[in-house]
Amino acid sequence: MLRSLLFCLLTVVALCCPFHANAKTDSVNSDRYALYYYCDRIDLQEDYLDNALQMARIREILARSPRIDSIAIYAYASPEGAPHRNDWLARRRAEVARDFILANLPNDSVLLPQNIILHPMGENWEGLYEELDSNYHLMNRDRVMKIMRADIPTETKKWRLKQLDNGFTYNYIIHRHMPALRVATWLCVYQPIQEFVPDTMPEVNVGLQTLPVPGPSMLMPVDTVLRKKTTILALKTNLLYDALTLVNYSIEVPITERFSALWYHQFPWWTWGQADNQYCIRFLSIGAEGRWWFKPMPRPQIGKSVQRDKLMGHFVGLYAESGKWDFEWGRSICHQGEHWSVGLSYGYSMPLGRRLNMEFSLSVGYASIPYRKFTPSGDYEILWRDPEKHGRWHYFGPTKAQVSLVVPITMKTKRKGGAR
Repeated sequence: MLRSLLFCLLTVVALCCPFHANAKTDSVNSDRYALYYYCDRIDLQEDYLDNALQMARIREILARSPRIDSIAIYAYASPEGAPHRNDWLARRRAEVARDFILANLPNDSVLLPQNIILHPMGENWEGLYEELDSNYHLMNRDRVMKIMRADIPTETKKWRLKQLDNGFTYNYIIHRHMPALRVATWLCVYQPIQEFVPDTMPEVNVGLQTLPVPGPSMLMPVDTVLRKKTTILALKTNLLYDALTLVNYSIEVPITERFSALWYHQFPWWTWGQADNQYCIRFLSIGAEGRWWFKPMPRPQIGKSVQRDKLMGHFVGLYAESGKWDFEWGRSICHQGEHWSVGLSYGYSMPLGRRLNMEFSLSVGYASIPYRKFTPSGDYEILWRDPEKHGRWHYFGPTKAQVSLVVPITMKTKRKGGAR
């Protein structure tokens, strides 16, 4: 059985040149790379995510740096799964990283296999805490962070997380937050030929851990390119309206991570009864809304998880809509008219599954509703307008309630990242 073990190798490679006591310091270069591993696997696949580009860059840096003296490899695993399995994966992935280095060293390199030091670090609970503390924003955030901060064994933390919401929270963390722990970063520090005086041991922050790197204290920022999926639009339907047979749909387009534009259309047009005109529910409405999202939730696209970097979390909006309506129920009710409305919206959008979101929102505002009363003929073929019964209703208060099913549409993009 394929277990839900999606692991991270966080690999830091510190490359140092030999030094002499009386030599002076020259320029030092540094490069940063990202490597990725499939779920529960230890082999490096060049066609997986951004590995092709990053492995090519690593080969290049090894080829033009023949005077590498030593390399340290730090390997991590994300916390889901059994601890002994995670320890094994971290150790074997570190070995695979070492084999990749040795296979790509130039013939004139002075680096010896025994000078590649492996540090399998096991489960990265510190990295998971930092990820959840920064990016976990569901309603039960306080309960989750209380568990993460508790001074209890890590397996107890894992068990308690699994008990929340019948396992939904834990599965959500695995698919939405564990990917942040599965990126492998190489930091190469090298000096081509010049000899230099050793500097103090600097600390290099590589994302999830701060590790000491032997060598000079000067590091040059380098960009990496990461592939991810970004949300380009979302298709929606209001389930409350659907339950009342009020056919509707919405299209929302993110303009930026914080701002989006929504267009919606409602068009129930039902008639039945005698002459197909005894009962009538007709409502045609078109509206638009601008939304401001309080907390966008960017996530790297890792493996098969669906990226929802936009249209997530809490939002406020300003809407305007207009339309016409026709409501007839035998001879007791027979009105026609128009309407227009403006107001404010507040809502929250959350993931419902890998490819679905659920959105809840409520709107309040002002509505102006001109109306006219009609009297149907005996056979309901003709409606006679009553010239004395017409007017305009004015309304302030709640205008819309939505529980919407959302289908995010995504596309692959590239973005630059790395040290700055």
